Amino acid sequence: MAANYWESSQFQRFLLTRFELAEIEKMHMTQLTANELAYLKIYFTNLIALVGKRLHVRQEIIATATVYFKRFYINNTFYDIDPYLMTTTCMYLACKVEECPHNIKQVWNESKIVFSGKYIFAKNGFWRFIKFGVVDVSSEIRFPYDVPDVAECESYLLEEMKFYLVVYHPYQVLIDIHEQANMPKASLQAAWSIINDSFKTDMVFVYPPHVIAIAALFLSRVVDQGNQSDVEAQQWYADLNVDVTDVLQVVNELLAVYEVWTGYVDEKMPDMVSRYIADIAASC
Repeated sequence: MAANYWESSQFQRFLLTRFELAEIEKMHMTQLTANELAYLKIYFTNLIALVGKRLHVRQEIIATATVYFKRFYINNTFYDIDPYLMTTTCMYLACKVEECPHNIKQVWNESKIVFSGKYIFAKNGFWRFIKFGVVDVSSEIRFPYDVPDVAECESYLLEEMKFYLVVYHPYQVLIDIHEQANMPKASLQAAWSIINDSFKTDMVFVYPPHVIAIAALFLSRVVDQGNQSDVEAQQWYADLNVDVTDVLQVVNELLAVYEVWTGYVDEKMPDMVSRYIADIAASC
């Protein structure tokens, strides 16, 4: 295991340039608009988060599962392996890697509950429970898989990632900066939520964790000004010795996803996923 991010496989093998990422997205956009592609990222990030919350795992584990999901579909499509099966598999593997193992049957069962349509992701950022017989927002989600299918899918996921499983996240960087700068708790909480939202984009492939963490802190000052004066804040950011251009680029990408999110409708996503897979199949 690498001692730090700069020596890790995440930096050496999985970091992409903006141009490389744009070329990958072009491949998907032959069947999808830019907004639809953004909606799919939001949708599956939300599903992974809900499975993780039902398993009561840490946010870092949810983030690791999300990164695994993204890594697999860099070189593969939803037609190659069902994304709902991959969602379950990524959570199962992330729990093991992050030393919080859950029985494979439990992960499979909790995923089935999530996919059954009893929950939707409300625009206020919280999952709502939908009672049986009242609303079935995910009635078109088919999950005809059993535990052995998850185990088999895990082998494909491991092979695709070449067994490079360690993922560095912005959360620890955020905590370190928060402690060193003695920032208010409200700023920490706001920045933490913004980092959660960053996984709805692909910026994890382009920017190091510390850049995302600093961008989240920057945005958190919009949400909560904290107790630092503007002069103190400017000096603090200057002392961090980071590329401000990268930080501002992350901020702009986050603001862009928030804008796209306003048009996101959870109930429409299962049909969009099915249509997307059918379009890929027709083009093969």
